[in-house]
Amino acid sequence: MSKIHQELFEKNLIDTKQVEFIEAVTERKIISVYYELRLVLYLGIMLFTAGVGYIAYQNLGDIGHLGMMALLLLAIGACGYYISKKSLPYSNEEVKVNHIYFDYILILTSLLIIALFTYVQVYFQLIELFLNWTSIISAIIFLTLAYRYDNKAVLSLGITALAATFGLTISPVNWVSGDWLPGLDLYLTSIIFGLSLIGLSEVLSRKGIKKHFTFTYQNFGLLIYYAGIMALLFDFSWEVMIAFILLFSASAISYYTWAKKEFLLFLYSSIAAYVGFTYLLVRLLTLGDSDGIVLLVYYFPISCIAYVLLLVKNKNHFSDDE
Repeated sequence: MSKIHQELFEKNLIDTKQVEFIEAVTERKIISVYYELRLVLYLGIMLFTAGVGYIAYQNLGDIGHLGMMALLLLAIGACGYYISKKSLPYSNEEVKVNHIYFDYILILTSLLIIALFTYVQVYFQLIELFLNWTSIISAIIFLTLAYRYDNKAVLSLGITALAATFGLTISPVNWVSGDWLPGLDLYLTSIIFGLSLIGLSEVLSRKGIKKHFTFTYQNFGLLIYYAGIMALLFDFSWEVMIAFILLFSASAISYYTWAKKEFLLFLYSSIAAYVGFTYLLVRLLTLGDSDGIVLLVYYFPISCIAYVLLLVKNKNHFSDDE
């Protein structure tokens, strides 16, 4: 029995069975499969949605397009009724519903809404006319559902739909053809949108509104910001200035996330700072003679090894065990 467990037991704060259970968890004789089960359930929802779509496609001639839309609308209504019955009142703090299937029904509802919007647009040939409006409406619906029923997955759907409203989308065809980030306007939109998400997360966190949503906002915001500024770096005439902006902003965010012990956000930012620094170093070394290029042969492996060693050496910094 560990010292802490012994003290708790002697103060009659825990009994023998609780001590044995805690010891088993500490020694990893008992492990949690909570996240694995959640992953399986999320996968089940995706497979169920895909299966319904396949069955509908196979029997479309018997059901009809309007019938399929009506069935989707009926399913959304049934899921919405279940959610409204099992939900708890809204709170700015985290709200956990005790029903095991609540979150999955909420996600299923969101996917069905996407399916219905897509179906209507394709059937009535309204894609070009109402694509942006559909994205805006979807973003409003998903963000409302996310805050009302406290779900980070639906919040992610809402942020994605909001990004699509501003044209921040990547299609497989455009990505393969190499023109998935066309034009200066899209770069600047990505940078502004990413910074806006980060700023919004700070404002909401300071006001105490769903503080546990902060990481989701920052995760999306940083990824979009770094994607935009890195694309601008390699496709703009003022690349040196952009590299300095990337280096200083990423370094500042790295320092902040290091202090906050946010490992994933620190990883994004430190890699972005490394890209900015490396770009400036390469430009500096290639201005001189060929000896500068030779130094790059040593720089890349040494810097990568040093970065990995930094993460390994300070892995305990990001844990709660300190």
